[in-house]
Amino acid sequence: MPEIDWEAICEAIGDYTKTRYYFFNKVSGKILILSEYMSESRKLELREKVKTEHPGEYVPIPTITSRDSYKLMEEFISVVHDDKLKSQLRDAINKDAPFKRFKEIVFKHPEERKRWLDYRKQKLTQKATEWLKKISVI
Repeated sequence: MPEIDWEAICEAIGDYTKTRYYFFNKVSGKILILSEYMSESRKLELREKVKTEHPGEYVPIPTITSRDSYKLMEEFISVVHDDKLKSQLRDAINKDAPFKRFKEIVFKHPEERKRWLDYRKQKLTQKATEWLKKISVI
């Protein structure tokens, strides 16, 4: 079994922006990232590496959708104890730029910020574990 960088895999799975594509090496555990901001020659070089140097070892890491990310915020809001904060967060996600507004509010409350980051990490780790089992890595 390869050494797994759980933080990196969770970051990849949690990236709903679709500006980066992640590939996991089932043998080494390394993660390769293709970004739309890379030069075309660098993207081609990385694609060739995946195909020729390590055929079959790299698999795409599935990322959550923005809808999935939105649902995580909704689920978290339901466990917020402070009614005023809960109301602010609900309002925030029902306006334009819900992700930005949610973060702006939750990050002003250090305890809730920590709870949010822990909650999100737990959910993404759960998704990562399910996926790694599915591809027979763990």
